[in-house]
Amino acid sequence: MGNYKCRKENYLKGWQIDVAQYMFQGLKDEDIIKKVFYPREEMDKRMLANGRNRLRNLRNNPKFMEYYKSIITEWSVHYVGKALNKLGEQIDCGLPWLENKAANDVIAQAKKAVLGEDDNTVHVHIEGMPELGSPDDGGD
Repeated sequence: MGNYKCRKENYLKGWQIDVAQYMFQGLKDEDIIKKVFYPREEMDKRMLANGRNRLRNLRNNPKFMEYYKSIITEWSVHYVGKALNKLGEQIDCGLPWLENKAANDVIAQAKKAVLGEDDNTVHVHIEGMPELGSPDDGGD
């Protein structure tokens, strides 16, 4: 693996794009390290540790994470509509248990999309506490 520089600033290198693709495909870190950094060699513990370090650093790179998230977004655009249409078909399929499950799934998705709420959101309201501010400067 050479020490190649990208010709343009703020662009990912080819190996970084490959890592993002492999991560999206669900490859384990060890498999990614083997494919990207040591394709023709047997890895020892030192090589594996070095590869894990490089992957960890890459995951902390905002440009890399932006690219990885764009892969997920692209995938989502292709399949979310299809999945929602499938739920719509299941609501009227004639199997009560499946219709109920599909209806619940649609409601859960609609809450988030339409109302912007998530079932995991917790709202805390505290009553009976004194007003926050600075203490009075006056004394006796």
